[in-house]
Amino acid sequence: MIYRHLLSTALAAFVLCACGGGGGDPPAPVVTRLCPQAVDYTTVFTGGAGSGELVQVQLDTTAMTYKITYLASPVPVAKGTVLPTRSSAPNNVVTSTMTQETLLPTTKLNQCAFRLDNASLDATRPTRVFLGEGVLGGTIPGAEISFAGVAGVGIVPDTTFPYYPFIAFAQTSTSLAEIAGKYSMLGYHKVPSQNFAPVAVDGSVTINADGSFTECDNTGLYAGQCRQSGTNFAPRADSPTFETDRFTGQVAPTQAVNGPQAQGVLIVGKLGGQLVPILIRIGAADPSIVSPPGSPPKTPLADNESGIAMLAPRANIAAGSQNGEYVGVDSNFAYRTTALMSAQATMLDPFNASLASLATSLDLDYTQALPGLVKAKATSAASGAPAGKMIFSGGAIGYLDTSNASAPYFAISAFVQ
Repeated sequence: MIYRHLLSTALAAFVLCACGGGGGDPPAPVVTRLCPQAVDYTTVFTGGAGSGELVQVQLDTTAMTYKITYLASPVPVAKGTVLPTRSSAPNNVVTSTMTQETLLPTTKLNQCAFRLDNASLDATRPTRVFLGEGVLGGTIPGAEISFAGVAGVGIVPDTTFPYYPFIAFAQTSTSLAEIAGKYSMLGYHKVPSQNFAPVAVDGSVTINADGSFTECDNTGLYAGQCRQSGTNFAPRADSPTFETDRFTGQVAPTQAVNGPQAQGVLIVGKLGGQLVPILIRIGAADPSIVSPPGSPPKTPLADNESGIAMLAPRANIAAGSQNGEYVGVDSNFAYRTTALMSAQATMLDPFNASLASLATSLDLDYTQALPGLVKAKATSAASGAPAGKMIFSGGAIGYLDTSNASAPYFAISAFVQ
């Protein structure tokens, strides 16, 4: 089993790290770090969260502090409300201390993982980040969300998210000409005003150098259709990202006025000489029914489907070319390590890597009817068509499983070693 291989490899690495010289013993091997020796606030990681938030995260690994800036967010500051959201000053900046992780299997993994103090709403589930070369992933602070609605519209049940998954990059592309191309897209949204219904994102996107784009969906409200799903992508002033307005979702809005009101934000990370586009949908909601004098009465707005998707170029992936160990967080808010070895992948809990009950083994099919889109199927699943899809770019993996249509599963992971 791959999970056993991963554990034995991790333990072997740990033993090598622990060995010292002297007494005639051979010198200890040089351990290559998996992340920079140190970073400070001059390195700004720009990225997106599963909550549909555009964030910038900064770490100081010497002072052991962190800073999170919310640039765009659908998440209310306080439960029982819709506005303001976390991107409104002074709530848009969060700072605190962080603690070195110690519970991963090897020293060099722990060197690159940190707990964000005072960030989780569940003491048993710490908020953690994983630092790599040019990439930062893991989780950011969560929220308790609820809203009574207006005249029965836009009701959001009281729900607590201990943290939200995210991925961010130290360098991003700001050139639409560089980004232009054809991509597969996999992702995951939630709709708070529809009892936090989970929604799969499964389709393709063609981006043009002038910012126009075409989205073709395989599932959801527009399944089988190709269209430009928002205004042309244009640079945002607050970050090295791009924005599209009136961005359609995967399901019908709970209450829309004159079409979709959400924003789409495209963050295009640069990793290993490749581009890693992340597309978030920032849902919109406004419970106000007060309008300026002389204007028609306002209608409450609830187009609050929000989430994250990864794009990957439509280029063939050779079996074995992506082998390695990846780390991320899934749509169940669980930390996951993916061990990829040619036609097999195993997803593990990195903090309990030896527990087979927490592992999922996948068989991968690299025949690729669409270049770059690898089919995946649980090894234990009954015969039939694979329900999983996996895409790769720049050392990142996007994985979507729709075997349970009412609870699609999604994870983004970044290469570790």
